[in-house]
Amino acid sequence: MAGFDLIGRQWVAEAADSASFAAVPSLDGTLTFDPDVLAANSRDQGNIFQRTPCAVLRPGSVKDIRRMLAYCAAHGIKAAPAGAHHAMYGQPLVSGGLVIEMRSLHTIHSIGTDSAVVDAGVPWKDLVETAFRRGLRPASITSYLGATVGGTLSMGGIGMMSAYRAGAQVDHARKLEVVTGDGRLLQCSGTQNTDLFEAALAGLGQCGVITRATVDLVPAKPLARTYRIGYTDVAAFFQDVRILANRGEFDSLGSIPQPGTAQPLTLWATVFHDAGDVPDASHLLRGLSPAAAGAAFEDYGFLDYILLVTTMYDSFAANLDWDAKVKPWLDLFLPDDAVEDFVSSVFPSLTPEDLGPTGFGLVFPMLRSTYGRPLLRLPDASGGPWVWLVSVLTDSAGPGPDPAFASRMTDRNYRLYQQAAAAGGTRYPHGACPFTAADWQAHYGSMWPRLVAWKNRYDPKGILTPGPGIF
Repeated sequence: MAGFDLIGRQWVAEAADSASFAAVPSLDGTLTFDPDVLAANSRDQGNIFQRTPCAVLRPGSVKDIRRMLAYCAAHGIKAAPAGAHHAMYGQPLVSGGLVIEMRSLHTIHSIGTDSAVVDAGVPWKDLVETAFRRGLRPASITSYLGATVGGTLSMGGIGMMSAYRAGAQVDHARKLEVVTGDGRLLQCSGTQNTDLFEAALAGLGQCGVITRATVDLVPAKPLARTYRIGYTDVAAFFQDVRILANRGEFDSLGSIPQPGTAQPLTLWATVFHDAGDVPDASHLLRGLSPAAAGAAFEDYGFLDYILLVTTMYDSFAANLDWDAKVKPWLDLFLPDDAVEDFVSSVFPSLTPEDLGPTGFGLVFPMLRSTYGRPLLRLPDASGGPWVWLVSVLTDSAGPGPDPAFASRMTDRNYRLYQQAAAAGGTRYPHGACPFTAADWQAHYGSMWPRLVAWKNRYDPKGILTPGPGIF
């Protein structure tokens, strides 16, 4: 009989002393103490921290999550849900507690004309492919589709492949099913349990575990054409991207240079289209700088295009031992009126170590008015109509732990965060940037008192998702 030793404060496979043993409730799935399973749940994609849980729940039902969170709350055991482990700084990890493998819940329950109902453990790739067979796609699609629905909705869900004018994935969640830190199962939306709805979306798992979501779908066009333009002049790049963004004729805009580089800035401008509606470059690229005269294009099927980043990372994992590399990524949001100076200052200063063999600098615009969830912290609207994601996606030269490298890069990340914050920027908390308690309070700003109240209401024992270090 599995349970928790209340005196030794550890999970045990069977009772050694009934006076200090708390048996776990009956489960539909499994609670495992297998060393290999524990090791697999002790690291995330960043490979910076190792935090080993003492047990892993593979739920057979949402009831299992309810029962185990109520059990953990009663006995003061930390617990965290984990999807694809695609965070970079220990966000889904928990030392000595319980990890919930959400990928056990992976059913696409329904796809309608404008929405889908899916379990939190469904990878976005599965939903994208299933919806596309019906001529639909998610309204906002994150760049890496190996991530789970629950994982990106807990983080925010951003990406340049489809959504610079459509908001984040959290802006397209209609309803959620959430298990709170004390084991309650609640349905929530913009009209039902609205506090929990807002606390769960981009809430970093602090107030509940998302177990099911209803997300928006929109019509999908079958083809994509991507124009690529290289820029040696930062001002010309931003001028051209703003022209294209304000017109709204493209479906995706942003700079993705070759792996291992941040410069020159390389614009990817993609338009989705039907077979009989071939894009007209002379119209789409009109009025741009002379750099656009050299634009090359490449055609894709929609799925091939939307999976480009996923395919690239899967190739790195298969051929370069990428999953074992240290990846101290940094993701920042810059206001429109500060982004050019920031990129002009930071990107030329990046060394080969700052990027690594498969890292790169990423820049793309986001229409601020389409982002509305309060816990996804963006620069103030006074900085202009556009917010820019600026990322330095660093990886180590080789696989394996490298604490000295990780320390140098996370120190660099914090310096760059401070530079961005001084210019009105914020942080997307998926990456590797050390934060103090004061930093978290500053990050949430006016939302901090509400987040504290939500935490106290929905996770009264403070057991949920300790990895980010917010509370």
